[in-house]
Amino acid sequence: MPKLNVEVSHEELTFLMEAATIYRDAGKYQQARDVVRGLIALRPDSDIPLVTYGTILFAENNFDEAITYYQSAIEKQPDSVYAYVHLGEAFFMKKEFSMARQHLARVIELSPESPHGQMARSILEVIE
Repeated sequence: MPKLNVEVSHEELTFLMEAATIYRDAGKYQQARDVVRGLIALRPDSDIPLVTYGTILFAENNFDEAITYYQSAIEKQPDSVYAYVHLGEAFFMKKEFSMARQHLARVIELSPESPHGQMARSILEVIE
């Protein structure tokens, strides 16, 4: 997607992310995708819109495509615990437990006490 040459404040970006999340959680996946595509164009340097897009696909049980977005986010931000925890979760849902363990262990290595680290440990407990 092309980068838009538009100045957007942090508050506006936060509002758009919240709107996308609300649409996703309400099951309005097309609206959520539309908002996040705009965010990706506004912030092509950020991992967060890519992970958010992946969570929409995940909610639709499209784990393979979600994984692609999570991996793209990691390419942009190699230490993104946000991307790694969702990547591990997607592999868990696909019952690819070895891959899930690998990515969830990375979350714990990067941020053991964060909510992401706690989520990673919870998923790992289910796998074991």
